[in-house]
Amino acid sequence: MRINFLSTIIALILWHSLIAGERAIAAPIPPEIKSVVVFIFTEKEGKLIPNGTAFFVGVKNSSEPTTFSVYLITAKHVLHKPDTTDFLDKVYVRINKREGGSEVFPIPIRVKGGKKTVFFHSDPYVDVVAIPFLPDQTRLDFKFLPDEYITTQKDYDELKIREGSDVFFTGLFTPYVGSEKNYPVVRFGRIALVTDEKIEWQGKPMSLYLIEAGSYGGNSGAPVFFYLGSDRTPGVLIVSNPILKLAGVMQGTFLDANEIKIIETKKTPISVSNMGIAAIVPAYKVHELLFSDEMKQQRGF
Repeated sequence: MRINFLSTIIALILWHSLIAGERAIAAPIPPEIKSVVVFIFTEKEGKLIPNGTAFFVGVKNSSEPTTFSVYLITAKHVLHKPDTTDFLDKVYVRINKREGGSEVFPIPIRVKGGKKTVFFHSDPYVDVVAIPFLPDQTRLDFKFLPDEYITTQKDYDELKIREGSDVFFTGLFTPYVGSEKNYPVVRFGRIALVTDEKIEWQGKPMSLYLIEAGSYGGNSGAPVFFYLGSDRTPGVLIVSNPILKLAGVMQGTFLDANEIKIIETKKTPISVSNMGIAAIVPAYKVHELLFSDEMKQQRGF
């Protein structure tokens, strides 16, 4: 899928204005930044149930720099049937309309064959997928994130990402989805752990880093952003604009299960609480997926 670069000018102006001056992460962010985000629903008993978050990314054609191929990025497990690793037959994406309200689009989930609609990272433990999808921007109110904002492995090293670096993410908040339109919630935090070792998640070793921020089920698949200010290097004050980059994709939160003792019963109820630490799939895994041989073949460049 391709889209003319002129239609992305608004998005690029947004990013430029966001980083044009020094701001603290606690400062309000422009509401337009949430326009890259959409909500994913599943169907149960004839009703659409909010299930996760996705966001638009555009990959630039290097030989035709005014055109992009556009993808929805989300967490792989958002497409699974409940409590399994089997894929749903379809999901539904809700996108806000320019004139008000929203529209729902069914997306079939096909993971094999010539009509494949969902693409995976070569590492099966990377919880990220890319779905080629470009709805009508003349009717729908969304933007996409140009691929230059994806933090690569080299960027991680050059930007000196470490514990304490500021981040924020925006995604679906299941207690308030919005009855007519999507209303993504924005949450702020900091990097809690960066490690060269893989972190065990549900019994599987995965390339993740951890952030200190509360995350909930509907946040899965949400874009997480670095917001690096003038103090991003300890002991050094850098005179430059803050840096805004895609940090990664929200995978989920770590939960703490505490036993609650109950008299006159053999059952042991469990109280599950959010530990305040969320796991993020690094953005360079998104970059590896989008620039894999399979994805290049899919889009033709």
